[in-house]
Amino acid sequence: IVALYNEGRSANSLANEYHLAVQTVTGWVKKAQIIGTDVTGKPVTRAQFNAMQKEVARLKEENEILKIAAVLLGEHRK
Repeated sequence: IVALYNEGRSANSLANEYHLAVQTVTGWVKKAQIIGTDVTGKPVTRAQFNAMQKEVARLKEENEILKIAAVLLGEHRK
C-alpha cells in the first residue's frame, strides 16, 4: 500500500480500495518515510529511527543499573 501511495495513488483511494481508515494508510506512509541514512548509507525509515531511539534509551538505562550494581558490589567486597 505504501508503494502504491509512493507511485501517486491517494491515501483516500487506497483506503477505499482496501477497506482501511485513511489514518491507517497515512500512518503507514509516515512510518515508511525515509528520514535519513545510517553510517553505511543505508536508508532509515521513521519507524526504524523510532525503534533505534527506544533501544538507545533501554541500553542507557541498563548501563546506569550496571554502574550502580558495580558500585554496590565494590562496597560489598571491602
